[in-house]
Formats: sequence, C-alpha cells, structure tokens
Amino acid sequence: MDELAAVLEIAREAAGLLQEGAGRHHLAHTKLLPTDLVTDYDRRSEELIVRRLHAAFPGDQVLAEEGGLSGSSSARRWLVDPLDGTTNFAHGLPLFSVSIALEVEGELEIGVVAAPALGWIFAAQRGAGATCNGEPLRVSETASLAESLLVTGFPYDRQTSAENNLAQFVALQQRAQGVRRLGSAALDLALVARGALDGYWEMKLRPWDLAAGTLLVREAGGVVTDWRGGGVAIDRGAAVATNGRIHTQLLATLASLGIPPSAQ
Repeated sequence: MDELAAVLEIAREAAGLLQEGAGRHHLAHTKLLPTDLVTDYDRRSEELIVRRLHAAFPGDQVLAEEGGLSGSSSARRWLVDPLDGTTNFAHGLPLFSVSIALEVEGELEIGVVAAPALGWIFAAQRGAGATCNGEPLRVSETASLAESLLVTGFPYDRQTSAENNLAQFVALQQRAQGVRRLGSAALDLALVARGALDGYWEMKLRPWDLAAGTLLVREAGGVVTDWRGGGVAIDRGAAVATNGRIHTQLLATLASLGIPPSAQ
C-alpha cells in the first residue's frame, strides 16, 4: 500500500470514530485559555491516528496537537490534528475535520482532510493534484476581491490580545462579497481548494492546522503565502491562501491595516 492510500485509510478510521459522536453535545475541558477546548473524542482520535502512523511508518516523527512529538526521524514528520473544530463538535455543529499531513525535509508531500459529518475526504500528494472523494479539485476563477467569498478564523487569545484579527475581518467584510468563519482551519483551506471559497487568511495557527490544507490548495492550483507574500512557514502559523487571482488584492488589504507581529 502506498503512503497516500495508507493515510487515507487512517483518516477514514478516525473520521468514523468522530462521526459516532457528531451532532450532539459533548463535555469539553479547557486548556490554557477558556476558548481552547478538548474533548474525549480529540484524545481518542489522536491515539488512533498516532498509533496507526507509527505502525505503518516506524521511526517517523509524529507531531500531534494533544500529545506533542513522538518518533525519531528528523527528516520525516507527520502533522496531526485529530479534531479540528473542537468547539463546533462539542456543540453538535457538523463543521469539524481530521487533518493529517506528511512533511519530508521541510517539503509537504501528503495532505488529507476528512470532514466526516459532511461526507467529504480531501487528499493531495505533491505533484499529483488534489481530490475530494476521488474527484479532482480546482480553485475558483473569481478575479476580484469584491466578488470573493472569503473565510478566516480568530485566535484563542482574541479576548485578551490586540492581535485578534478583528480589524482585518471588519475591513474585508466591507470589501469582499462576504466573509465566513467556519471554525476549522483545515476545512477552510480544503474549501478554498474545492473552489467553494476564494480566499483565506489567519494567524496564530499551529503547524497541524495548516499543513494538509496548504498542500490541498497548492495542488488544486491555488497560492499559499505568508501575509507579506513570501513563502509560508507552517511552524510560524500565519498564512494567506487564495485561488491566485485575488491574492495580490487580499495581501494589499491586509498590508494596508498593518501586519501584526504574530503574522510576520
């Protein structure tokens, strides 16, 4: 079995586990901040994914949201978000996902995002394109910011930090056709790859939030950069992803508001 097929099998198994709990309320515990939640399903999904990855790829590093780093290889790193959109999941809202990506010597090679309650599984392999449920993906052809449907998210410390993305959100609500906030960065990026959304920006993310979705957008013909238009570094946590046609316009709007330190 090739690597992508193996990861798809693992993602489907984790998605099935989450789907068992979808659509109902769950007890959630806070981490360091009251807006940062974790449920038993986060932990169960992560345990399943990490165990399966180590069995399939012995020695590879695995960086997972809840458990941190395991494994020995410094050249191959798996990035795992076992339940992206925990707040949605905990409230019974079906906008959540599983995200798994492989990075080899700093290059993203595989990305899988499964949205079990929506019946979608997105997959990409570097140089081989991106798919949703096996069908090829292509970013949208929207050419202007004014006609664009955008998506973003807000950091967990938004209640206490001035770097909270609120000024950017207001400005782009006024300049775009619309701006959505879905609550799952991996799903946001997957929907840019699918062409349902035209652009995305966010800051203060973690590498497991960005990795798989970044590859999906690239392989669907889109562009992913940092807020200044340079190469995106998933460990730094700030990204702008678009269909490419509106990228310069979105970057210019963000720059006009001043790029916060967290996005530099």
